Amino acid sequence: MNKDNAPETYTQQDNFLAFFKPADAWTTIFLFVAVILMAFGVGAKSLNVIYPFGAFVVSLKLYFRHHFLYAGFVWWLFLLTPLVRRIADFRAGTFSDPSPMLLAPYVAILICVYTLYLNLSKSKEQGSIPFILAISGVVYGYLVGLINSNNFVSVTVAFLEWISPILFAYHLYINWHRYPAYCRNLQKVFLWGVLIMGIYGVYQYLVAPEWDRFWLANAPNVLSSMGKPEPLGIRVWSTMNASGTFAVFMAAGLLILFSCQSFLVLPAAGFGALSFLLSVVRTGWLSWFFGMIFISANIKPKQQFKLVLTILVLAALVIPLATMEPFGSTITKRLETLSDISNDGSFQERQGLYNILFNDALQSYIGRGIGVGTGYDSAILVMLFDLGWVGSIPYVGSLIALLILIFKSPKTTRDIFASIIHAMILQSIFYLFAGASMKGASGMLLWSSLSLALSGRNYYYKSNLLQNSADSDLRYKTFIDAEKS
Repeated sequence: MNKDNAPETYTQQDNFLAFFKPADAWTTIFLFVAVILMAFGVGAKSLNVIYPFGAFVVSLKLYFRHHFLYAGFVWWLFLLTPLVRRIADFRAGTFSDPSPMLLAPYVAILICVYTLYLNLSKSKEQGSIPFILAISGVVYGYLVGLINSNNFVSVTVAFLEWISPILFAYHLYINWHRYPAYCRNLQKVFLWGVLIMGIYGVYQYLVAPEWDRFWLANAPNVLSSMGKPEPLGIRVWSTMNASGTFAVFMAAGLLILFSCQSFLVLPAAGFGALSFLLSVVRTGWLSWFFGMIFISANIKPKQQFKLVLTILVLAALVIPLATMEPFGSTITKRLETLSDISNDGSFQERQGLYNILFNDALQSYIGRGIGVGTGYDSAILVMLFDLGWVGSIPYVGSLIALLILIFKSPKTTRDIFASIIHAMILQSIFYLFAGASMKGASGMLLWSSLSLALSGRNYYYKSNLLQNSADSDLRYKTFIDAEKS
């Protein structure tokens, strides 16, 4: 969170005007936002069509002309689309389920199929085979789902949740030479994202806005797990669609803040940490803690000292608020369950379901197909039922191959952001034990972290080769000049 911790190649800039460059790209984005705001006033129901279509059009322009803004725009769609949907439904007075608006992030990523088309034949030399294996496993599950279900729409929507994180990660990896710029972009997105989600999360808990209460009262199967539609009764999910998804993103965002330089870091971390605690998602809390341990063990002693100092400052701000009402009772009650898992109803329910279905899952050789049947709070069950062994082997194999490539590679940089990306990977693997976090919004963090880590590996390896080559040329020239003299 300070200057010394920020990598030299992508220091966070606070120049307000520079933030909104290039102008033509931001003009397009502002027009998109303006249309949404006008639709909130009149014709909110029309956003069911306008919003995903507009997101696709904006993404198409950014994809071909402004690579980094395209990636950032996709992240913002995941962060804000659920909130836009809730406000639109409330303003329209009707609850849309399923909501076409929620497809916006996925249709934006579908453009990355063009990246796949251009580079598929070069997979071996580019080192992108693990991504292709994962895509093949998911496509197999989709085809089986189409065979076993007569609901084309639900199967296709479920397929988009599976395939989109991989396509986006593939696009990032193919453009590995832009690694520093992609990292800068991710820093900016999560700096502002943590601030906005944090402020709105605290507001949501204290006020319970009408659109959130409307959604909570009408959405199926969420009231029991998301709290009560009243002030001080909500399990915070902020701008996202669920407390768990919000906690996953906030845990990653709070780590990313340690690599940022901005006057916004402290308020972002303060509001973000408080709303993170109010989500009362223990898996998210633990993942953040493990991520911090990993980062501190993989940075220089000087950086470790500054990291600890920053945490102490943050704790001094957040702990007093978290222990006083109206926040204290909610947070403390959940913290107490960390030491008493045996009496935790949700944990016991998941464990019981896992024990019942595990044997059936092991015998799911072909699989039921993506989008067929109900979802489960277990990544293993979901993979085996949706992909079968036929699809799970290449999918899981690709994850294992990427993890081996990333964590067995020698460290070629003291880049603190690289350590943060590695910590985010470990967080995402940890989430797999609690749910199917390899798809949808949570899957974006898993696959993008893997892709950025591999991109960083390639970037620094090639940079070192070029540097060594330049040094060799310089030494040779010096030697020749000395011989001539």
